[in-house]
Amino acid sequence: MTSFISKFNAQNVLMRIALAILAAAFLFYLLPDCASRVAFAKNAIQEDSDDDKDAEPRDDENWFNSESVSGATDVEFRVDNTVRFIRNERESKYSSSTVFHGDLAFDFVGDNGEIVVYSFRAQKFVLIDPIRRMRSVIDESELDRFTDRIREILREKEKKDGFTTFMTNPSFTISRKDDEFFFQSRWIDYRAKTIPLDNEQIADAYFRFVEAMGKLNVYMNPGSLTPLARIEANRKFMEESRFPEKITTEIYPKGKTIFTKTYQIENESTLARRLSERDHSRVARAVQFFEQFQYVSFKTYFEKTSSR
Repeated sequence: MTSFISKFNAQNVLMRIALAILAAAFLFYLLPDCASRVAFAKNAIQEDSDDDKDAEPRDDENWFNSESVSGATDVEFRVDNTVRFIRNERESKYSSSTVFHGDLAFDFVGDNGEIVVYSFRAQKFVLIDPIRRMRSVIDESELDRFTDRIREILREKEKKDGFTTFMTNPSFTISRKDDEFFFQSRWIDYRAKTIPLDNEQIADAYFRFVEAMGKLNVYMNPGSLTPLARIEANRKFMEESRFPEKITTEIYPKGKTIFTKTYQIENESTLARRLSERDHSRVARAVQFFEQFQYVSFKTYFEKTSSR
């Protein structure tokens, strides 16, 4: 488990993704038969990636430009995230911020970490690597196809454990007490402390981004399972117009038993309804990077990022 966290910490990939959504990859690597599942996922990503040329996509500049950043909508807010991974009394902690500005959501980790930008209108991601000075683009539709592919591969396996079955078709017993929601199953439990979310535009933007980011997590981390369990919880929050301030996840890789070992993830989020001067500065910096950095295909970007 230590090697798993160290690997992605060195890449800055786990840090960014874990803070936007509870990492499905983290759950997956706790399970047996990892090597074969990683191989399945890697084969799928290679077969599905026809984009092997580093030519600039023709529509790239049309949706990520000064107009989209200047305020296509009146919604501007920020979500600050802290995630703690807890196993055997050892804790790893990561933090990030997601700035929602106009048509775009900017996900930042640190000052020099990878920047991920999502367009609600175009349903595309821009990935910006400040260290290697390169950027890439990927459509959400491609992420959907890949997620479905992984789910099909897992379902077709001759030997399926209960956790895999659950992650491909999650179902919870849901209850609520005041501001707390409880999602219970044999494999994963969520306990969420929430606050009212009375702005429909903020709610729509936040939950759309979180769901899209969950799909990107699966795509960027070959071997991870689908993000459907967390998506199922998020849809309940959206139905109830609640913002999850703190989510505690208990993971039971072998199912709930008397002597079962559990793994815990704590996700704390704070909603800031106004952007600061620093937020606007970071957005401007991301746009500048986009204009200056070399475009590469996602395949090239993924390979170079993974090799760090």
